[in-house]
Amino acid sequence: MKRTLFLAALISAPLLVQACASADQTRRTEAWSRCSKAPNPDIRERCIQTEMALIEARERQEMESREAAERRAEEQQAKLEAHGVPSDEARQTVESGLKIPD
Repeated sequence: MKRTLFLAALISAPLLVQACASADQTRRTEAWSRCSKAPNPDIRERCIQTEMALIEARERQEMESREAAERRAEEQQAKLEAHGVPSDEARQTVESGLKIPD
């Protein structure tokens, strides 16, 4: 069992590292596209660092917003179930107009 778990961790570690590196590279590419016309390398590098920080802040804000929406949906579902609505009818989704498939 331990050997299987160790092998699974060993196999998945490079994938996790690659995914993190890929996200960082994507952010850097987006920042570069916005700062490519900076007049000199020092200003360009500062611009890229600033843009990457802004991108990370935007992603963090979007994630927090999504989590808050999910919490509100869960709370609404719990309230409906507490009022006697069957759980399959009380299901709430984060996206308006969409239903969770049965």
